[in-house]
Amino acid sequence: MSMICMLIFANYTANAVGIDVTSSAAWKGYMNVFENNNGAPGTWLFGSDWGTADLASSWAGNTVSLTPNTNGYADNVNGAVGDVAYWTNSQDGGTTPGLDGNKFMEATLLREADGENGESWLGQTLKFSGTITNFDLDGRYDLTAFVKYLDVDNGYAVGGIDSHSITATGDYALSLDIPTGNFVAQIGFTMKGLNANPATDWGSADISSLDAEVIPEPSTYALLAGFAAFLFVAIRRRK
Repeated sequence: MSMICMLIFANYTANAVGIDVTSSAAWKGYMNVFENNNGAPGTWLFGSDWGTADLASSWAGNTVSLTPNTNGYADNVNGAVGDVAYWTNSQDGGTTPGLDGNKFMEATLLREADGENGESWLGQTLKFSGTITNFDLDGRYDLTAFVKYLDVDNGYAVGGIDSHSITATGDYALSLDIPTGNFVAQIGFTMKGLNANPATDWGSADISSLDAEVIPEPSTYALLAGFAAFLFVAIRRRK
């Protein structure tokens, strides 16, 4: 039976499908904006799609560099005076920007299954790994790598997650079983903290060797093992 199991599980491994996580992949950006509650998230204000560069993230080859968001702050320094107080801690009612941001930002760089090309991550195990090659992010910002799925029928609440808090250089490897049903599976990174004054260097994190794949869900192992045992008994009876 051991030879049968080896052949079956070898075929199982071959069924793993790689996910494009290079710089040319279909990465998306999303931003949740909260009132600032002493450097923590207060009342949720809005959430919307954002350009990945506006989060802010950038690519050099296949290494992604993640930094605190300065887009809201910078846009309003150069934009309408009346908006300055909304985004910064202006001390004169918005005539000039403040020294710091005035909103708590949750910026997410993500990949999710693209139904248009037949890609599906439901009913499988979703894996995501990489190497943090540089980390000097200021301590007031939190950066996390994640694999998760959202429950569409429950207001897109997180139904399950495996995550790694990025606080230093080194490797991470994440894995999560994604159920079938009305869910959206995602991999990526989330940066949390105040919208940052671009005049200050708040540091960054560089992440390379990104790798992701989906494989049949672990429950398949039990099915395959049972099938192998059935074959073993059948072969023994024929002898």
